[in-house]
Amino acid sequence: MVVTAVTAATALLTSCGEKHATASGTPSAATVAAEASDTPSASASPSASPSASPTASPSPTASASQGPTPSRSARPGTTAPGKPATGQPTTAAPSTAAAAGAAPKAAPPAPVAAPAPAPVAKPGPVAPTPPPAPATPHVPPLQSSCKPSKPNPDEPQSAVGEALAAAAAQPRSLTLSNGGTDKLPPLPAALVKAIAWQESGWQSGILACDGGIGTMQVMPGTVTMMNNKYGTKSDPNTLNGNVQLGTQLLDWLVAYYGDSCFGGKYDLSPDPATGKTPLLDLVISAYNAGAGNVHYNTVTDPATGAVTGSLVIPNPSYVANVKALMSRAPWTSAAG
Repeated sequence: MVVTAVTAATALLTSCGEKHATASGTPSAATVAAEASDTPSASASPSASPSASPTASPSPTASASQGPTPSRSARPGTTAPGKPATGQPTTAAPSTAAAAGAAPKAAPPAPVAAPAPAPVAKPGPVAPTPPPAPATPHVPPLQSSCKPSKPNPDEPQSAVGEALAAAAAQPRSLTLSNGGTDKLPPLPAALVKAIAWQESGWQSGILACDGGIGTMQVMPGTVTMMNNKYGTKSDPNTLNGNVQLGTQLLDWLVAYYGDSCFGGKYDLSPDPATGKTPLLDLVISAYNAGAGNVHYNTVTDPATGAVTGSLVIPNPSYVANVKALMSRAPWTSAAG
């Protein structure tokens, strides 16, 4: 799936992400396309990550990816097969139009991708406040010139995979500041595993130079925030605690964007009409760049008056890589 972050220079009406975020600036949207690989991508540019939220880590991926929205190219036209050869070259008779000197018929226009649905805020309880925008950009360990440390030994990859699947399968409830409650469905296991692979290559004992901890590369500030929000006491230096903290943040981001942009819907699967995955793209991007830097706006086409959604994603390659990993699942063939 390939996501296109739509940017219309015209009539930006509302931003469902900005009304709760403390963004340090609004990055422009970019078009994403990437192809998956089984190893961390050192070429992907590191994106900022909330000081209070886990940030990017080794990007075990490839070049571009199944990033933000599946943009499908036009299907090549088919050519009718020719007649079997009879041993004598044959010359096609000129058509009547050609003989008359008529201009050839113009090719039909290429199909245009359907626009993303417009954001619709959830009625009733407001979305949770997102993690603050990062003070400084986080550099994933495998992309940094600073060599990460290994204060703890790595758990076997089989144990890491089991911990990630178990944490993803947990439905969670998030208590909102106004007293409301968001009951969140289980996360897709492929999403959690892909982010962990992108962040750390499933190295549970790694510590980034900027403080990113373990498998999910959670930052110290995130530990406090998530434990307070969910009433837990997870230890980021243990495999299970680290994975819990990372998936709690993902759930928080699903609730934030789902409530403020999608009417309280938390479905991360592709839209059946457009094939786009705007909520999934926002959640993946914000895990790495911080929700204060990632927005889903409403844009009105001045010519038609049509209202569509526009993603503002500062780290399209990260989103593309994670989505590519969700499809490729390189951990299934990795040793360990």
